[in-house]
Amino acid sequence: MTRIFNMPGTHQTDFERRLARIDQIHKAGGAFEATGALGRAYFDSHRVKTRRSIPWRGIAALLAGMLLFKATMLAQIGGEAYAARVDLLRDGTMLEQLGAWVLHADTATRFAAEYIRPLLY
Repeated sequence: MTRIFNMPGTHQTDFERRLARIDQIHKAGGAFEATGALGRAYFDSHRVKTRRSIPWRGIAALLAGMLLFKATMLAQIGGEAYAARVDLLRDGTMLEQLGAWVLHADTATRFAAEYIRPLLY
């Protein structure tokens, strides 16, 4: 705590004790509410609880990112090499088969790859 001005003797100690007590009250979660006044806890308990909805924007951003990733890979290595690598995944473990299902070159991926290809070369 920085002091802006010097207070003489006893007044300064009383002031510093009061500040320490206020800091303890704040750390304990207390606030300055008048006795008998309706505090924040009252209003929070009467507020209608909102139900969280499905994060559609986040899901859409994730799907768009996956599509962009697949399209970039397809545009960079070419259709035949991409299909060969997906086929290798398809013959692997269950996790690799899931990856092959996700990474297969669908119509949207091929369409996006056609726009990305000129940007890469």
